[in-house]
Amino acid sequence: MDLSISSSARSYLLKKQSFYQYKNRMPRLVMVAKTCRGAEFRIVFEAPAESDLLHRDGELGLYIPQDLIRDFGGFSVDTELFFFALRLLIQPKVQVYNCDCKHKCNNEER
Repeated sequence: MDLSISSSARSYLLKKQSFYQYKNRMPRLVMVAKTCRGAEFRIVFEAPAESDLLHRDGELGLYIPQDLIRDFGGFSVDTELFFFALRLLIQPKVQVYNCDCKHKCNNEER
């Protein structure tokens, strides 16, 4: 699995993982949208699906659905400063620009 996590993202996720682990919620990468600008991803804390693959990086465990790995070839996870707050920046190794917004754009590949 091709996944790179920066040290700042790892630290950020470890803090959140330690908070949520008592509620049986683990970090899981999910796709939230397919837009004309590309697919968008988030890391949510929930129970992993049975088919998810577990990526271990020391104490950090990140669950990723198999179809996302197949479709996007892996991911890089980093942090960025957004309006004075730290947030995760998740980029796929292979971006896909096929949107699912039939009523918003003139994309012929719908």
